[in-house]
Amino acid sequence: MRPRQMDYFSFASGTKLSPGKGSLGPRMRVPGSWQGICLVELVMTHIDAPPTPIGRSGLFGRSVAWLFSPKHFHFKLLSGTAVGIVVITFLAGLFLFVTLRNHHQETLRAHTLEVMRLSSVIQNDIAALETGHRGYLLEGEASYRAAFDRRRELIKQRIENLTVLILDSPPQRKRVMKLQEIVQKWLETVALPQMNGRQPNRSLVLNESAGALGNALLDQARENLQSLQNEEQIVLNQRMREQEWATQSTQILDFMTKLERSVIEMQKEKRGYLLTGENTFAEAYKRATADFYTYHGYLSILVVNSPEQTEALGDIRKGVERWVSGAATPEMEAKRTGKDVTAAVSHAAGEALMADIREMLISFQTNEKNLYESRSTSASRERILKTTGLAILCVFAVGLLIVSNSYSFVLVRRQLVKLEGVETRIRSIIENILDGMITVDKHGIICSMNPSAEKMFGCINNEMVGHKFTKLVPKSYGNEPEPVACAWDDLAARTGSTTMAVGRTRRHAIFPIEISLSEMMVDRQQLYVAMVRDVTERRRFEQEIAADKESLAVTLRSIEDGVITTDVQGRIIMINNAGENLTGWTSKEAIGQPLKAVYNIAIDLAAQARAQRSGSRTEAQSILLSMPENATLKSRHGLEHVIEQVASPIRDSKNEVAGVVLVFRDITERQRNEAERRKAETLEQLGLLAGGIAHDFNNLLTAIIGNISLACLVLPPDDEMGARLNDAKNASMRARDLAQQLLTFARGGAPIKKTASIGKLIQDTVSFSLRGTHSRSEFLFGADLWPAEIDPGQISQVVANLVVNADQAMPNGGTLRVSCDNFSYDSDTNPQIPDLLPGDYIRIGIRDEGVGMSETVLKRIFDPYFTTKPKGNGLGLATTYSIIKNHNGLICVESEVHSGSTFTLYLPALRHHEIPVEPPRQMNQVISGTGRILIVDDEEAIRALVEFTLDRLGYVVTQAESAVEGVEIYRQKFEEGQRFDAVILDLTLPGGMGGKEALKKLIEIDPTVNAIVSSGYAMDATMSRYQDFGFRGVIAKPYEAAELGKIVHEVIASSHVNIVPEYPMQATG
Repeated sequence: MRPRQMDYFSFASGTKLSPGKGSLGPRMRVPGSWQGICLVELVMTHIDAPPTPIGRSGLFGRSVAWLFSPKHFHFKLLSGTAVGIVVITFLAGLFLFVTLRNHHQETLRAHTLEVMRLSSVIQNDIAALETGHRGYLLEGEASYRAAFDRRRELIKQRIENLTVLILDSPPQRKRVMKLQEIVQKWLETVALPQMNGRQPNRSLVLNESAGALGNALLDQARENLQSLQNEEQIVLNQRMREQEWATQSTQILDFMTKLERSVIEMQKEKRGYLLTGENTFAEAYKRATADFYTYHGYLSILVVNSPEQTEALGDIRKGVERWVSGAATPEMEAKRTGKDVTAAVSHAAGEALMADIREMLISFQTNEKNLYESRSTSASRERILKTTGLAILCVFAVGLLIVSNSYSFVLVRRQLVKLEGVETRIRSIIENILDGMITVDKHGIICSMNPSAEKMFGCINNEMVGHKFTKLVPKSYGNEPEPVACAWDDLAARTGSTTMAVGRTRRHAIFPIEISLSEMMVDRQQLYVAMVRDVTERRRFEQEIAADKESLAVTLRSIEDGVITTDVQGRIIMINNAGENLTGWTSKEAIGQPLKAVYNIAIDLAAQARAQRSGSRTEAQSILLSMPENATLKSRHGLEHVIEQVASPIRDSKNEVAGVVLVFRDITERQRNEAERRKAETLEQLGLLAGGIAHDFNNLLTAIIGNISLACLVLPPDDEMGARLNDAKNASMRARDLAQQLLTFARGGAPIKKTASIGKLIQDTVSFSLRGTHSRSEFLFGADLWPAEIDPGQISQVVANLVVNADQAMPNGGTLRVSCDNFSYDSDTNPQIPDLLPGDYIRIGIRDEGVGMSETVLKRIFDPYFTTKPKGNGLGLATTYSIIKNHNGLICVESEVHSGSTFTLYLPALRHHEIPVEPPRQMNQVISGTGRILIVDDEEAIRALVEFTLDRLGYVVTQAESAVEGVEIYRQKFEEGQRFDAVILDLTLPGGMGGKEALKKLIEIDPTVNAIVSSGYAMDATMSRYQDFGFRGVIAKPYEAAELGKIVHEVIASSHVNIVPEYPMQATG
């Protein structure tokens, strides 16, 4: 069963939901009786104004003032309504009375007509019964006997029906009983004995006395029935109204016209027969005569209630019968027998009779027309009077109702005018409130929803009215952390409290809601008003806030800066992990403590004096004013940290300081790193200077070593000056090694790699480096060591640096254990080695038994110029680290104080490469050749040395000081058909164009150019990957004459130039 629909916004038919006296709840659209209660409640609750004064004195004035005053508002309002109800009831009763009276009269008329009908039918049945009796007596056929028996049963049944109809009329009942006795007596004394006594096939001779008795009995029965009909006709006439009489007059006039026409037809057809003698006119005459008697019978019934009209109608019949018997029949009989018609009847006598008949007809019609007009006028008058009376009563009743309702309307309107402000406020609140408002009955059925509720749940046009409230709120939280199935009884039990629940829209989307239920009584009906709030955004904000809090907490725990929050009194309310580590206080210990007790920093006297001068009122303000930018923090355990700090105020809604957020950072290491950075910048500048010096130094050494080696070649083997030159050459070679270290340190010594076996190189380098020391070496090499792509000179320098450091760590001597093996590394290798990429490596381990190093020293051993030795330069391990890094390798170190150190090197291996075999040859043997050589170098001494050396070896040499000059010379010779067989290019040349750029120009001129790169200082990998840049050979400065000849010979030979067989250089004078 759907409840009555209620709406908050219809005031005209609204009601007041009042949980308590004097409060106006939301209105609802309700039917019927709630309207009056609503208005009364609104007026009596919210209107307490004095009555409007009326400017009249006396009793009338006081009465009017009382009528329109707020006093007795309920009584006056209900009185007006009661008057209206009485008027409406009166009118309804009046119309009901008229209807019932008419219905009663119609019932009585129907009863009378039914009695008359049954009487007539019984008369006919008696005639039929008599006919069957006589037919059987004459013919003796069984059909007459069967028809007689049927008619006898019908008479019996219809007399019983007639008896039932007249039970309320004792006289008529006696007359019917008499009729029944007469019919029964006729049957028993006359009819049945005669019919039973008839012999078959013989005619029955009737007794004259029996026939007379039978006729007398039946005539008595007919008279009895006729008297009954006459009585009923009188009753019917008494119950007929004027309008019905007028209708009856209309029928009489209609039948009179037909009666007159039948008389005319009789005369016409008679004359036609007299003229022609045809039987058709005779038959038509008979039909007209029958019509006359038929219409006369109808008229006899219609005028039975009027003796005058009955007598006049009887006279007309007698006149017609006299005309028929005295004129029409004799004339027609004479015509039929062929006699003289005029002799039989006087024509004038017949015409006189017909004139009398016409006059009687006209007189009857005239009287009936006058009677009709009289009855019509009377009926109209009666109808007008009744209608007027009813109209007057209705107008009076409606007027009284209008006055009553107008009074109620005016009374209520005067109160509504005062309620307009309240109405406007209530309507505005309900229509614009953001929360949903749902009214629910005690069974949990929704009665109404405000627009916000419909929008919230996706409903339209009150489509959820009549449904269960739990359809919108399928789940609630209650005391559970997770939602559970919602029952209305459980929700109603929480009236007056707030409940979290899950709402469901019309499209079955769920969302969190907050429900507040309040109970109230309206028209003795218990209702609940549910205030529903969509808390999706609030829950999202809460989750975001919780996530932000968690994120902030995680951030505060994770950041390296210390964070301390204090209240206005300077007491700690939060400290993060970094703050705990720096202060030495745990969060549990620090919370609630004064900031000064936990945050122990040196007092800034100037800041403290500034805080005192400002007159700070709270401890938080003092903290903000007295905090220096940098300070020294002493932890609870006595450790000191240099910190930088920032203090920011926490302000409340009044913009007053409610606390302080203190963020501080340990900058001890940063200050140390800044000092190191400044030192590194200085070292970088020194490195650049060292690289430049090494570059120029290599150019000088190239001239020195080249000339010395050239002089050694031309001197006789047993010349004493040759030994001196060899010593000078060896000293120059040591100077070259020092320059190489400077280049490596300056990041200018890119390795010149080649595939080689590293085992023999390590063993030779270690043995040479330990020669003359107190230490000894042990070697543990794996079998079948893989080849590696290395710069043998640089790797030898790495091993030498490590061996020298190990020997210096063992001042009293010891054992240096050197290992070398193949090592494959991948993600499954255990233990994992940080920063080492998966691949194949040669692993080199160098372990000493020295004094070891502390963790502090270990962190800085690869820093340039860092050394723990009084006479060290700090370049050895820095150079080692740079070389290993340039070889795409890794160096690791492990050390413990007093337990020695272990350095482990990982160099990429070429697992599937073969080690090239170099044919043995003498070191001082030079290779001569032929061809044209172009030397491009900015140092004149080097150009002269190269020209002199190659000229002695059989080559034709051309010099160029700059790259531009060299390119131009090459172009000229190439165009002249004198192509250079090789070009030696210095990598670094003045004027902007270096060796690489010059080679590009030469390739444009001659794509098959044979170029050799030469440099003592390279800033990129050109020297190590010279082939990638188009060079055919490389020679590093400084170099000897034999090395120069070998490189030139190999480059020319690689281009398929005929080479002259090598021969020993002959000494010349």
